[in-house]
Amino acid sequence: MRKGLLWALLMVLGVAVAFGQGVPKIGLILATGGLGDRSFNDQGYWGAERAAKELAAKYGVPVDQVFSYVEPRSIADYEAFQREFARTGEYTIIVCIGFDQAPVLEEVAPDYPNQKFVVIDAVAAVPNVASVVFNDWEEAFLCGVVAGLWTKTEKVGVEGGMDIPLIRRFVQGFTQGAMWANPAIKKEDVLVRYVGAWNNPTLGKELALEMYQAGADVIYGAAGKSHLGVFAAAEENPGVWWAIGTDVDQAWSAPEHADVIIASGLKRVDLAVYTEIMKAVEGTWAAGVISYGMVSEAKLGTGIAVGSEDALPPYVVASYSLVDIPDWIIAKVAEAAQGILDGTIVIEHE
Repeated sequence: MRKGLLWALLMVLGVAVAFGQGVPKIGLILATGGLGDRSFNDQGYWGAERAAKELAAKYGVPVDQVFSYVEPRSIADYEAFQREFARTGEYTIIVCIGFDQAPVLEEVAPDYPNQKFVVIDAVAAVPNVASVVFNDWEEAFLCGVVAGLWTKTEKVGVEGGMDIPLIRRFVQGFTQGAMWANPAIKKEDVLVRYVGAWNNPTLGKELALEMYQAGADVIYGAAGKSHLGVFAAAEENPGVWWAIGTDVDQAWSAPEHADVIIASGLKRVDLAVYTEIMKAVEGTWAAGVISYGMVSEAKLGTGIAVGSEDALPPYVVASYSLVDIPDWIIAKVAEAAQGILDGTIVIEHE
């Protein structure tokens, strides 16, 4: 018994010593849509969780002693959470998910000059912030190509979370991709609706049904948790109405809708979060703007999941979709991706 007690005490002491030697800690502040969107926010969580599990194993401590996260309910919550994490001085890095955290971070970060921050999807021009941005228009263009080739009505749709520059770039890319793939589609044939929120799948479904009933037979969702409503709407007329996911293969993350999701844009938020955390831990982190995309220094981070086999990895990769996509469509998508890479296709964006 005494031997067991001694061992337990040594374990506690070991953990204490390990923390004294600087076990890394990760703070994650999600965007207002919260977990459960099976896309953007969830990817940010997965990236941080992956880093946390690796670090916890390395230092021999529980994951929850390495990783803390919060789910703000509104933009008004951001400042309090950013300051709450920063004022402790305990976090190796604080990751802020979402474009609307950047303006708040520009006010908060200067008050904690020794704290490393990361913001995803926007730029915060502060010396202790790494700003990660993506060429969203690239994944959207490729999704537009699929929609343009798949549609039978030659009318397609996009559901955005909010009418903001970030989402308008998705709309622009998708529209250009559909028109590039199918000359019969004109700009007015791409219907657009904005939910006005990232966490309202009920309204997302209503707006999707409105577009389907107006003639669109393929809708691309770029609305966080809200565009789960697009998938639900498509399920009301399977085999006629189709959906395209965003940021992650949503036929995988929302498998109950794999019968109507024909493709998904890819945006490796998880990779960006994981990479920035590990750079901070390893001492290679630097503030500034980091761009992910096909046409970027990274040469990765955006693409599409479509079909059953990798066509041009890592840009055109297999999806978990249950829908049989013809080889000629996959070949055309790969052609589009190659065009983006070599500059023969230039996507206009704001």
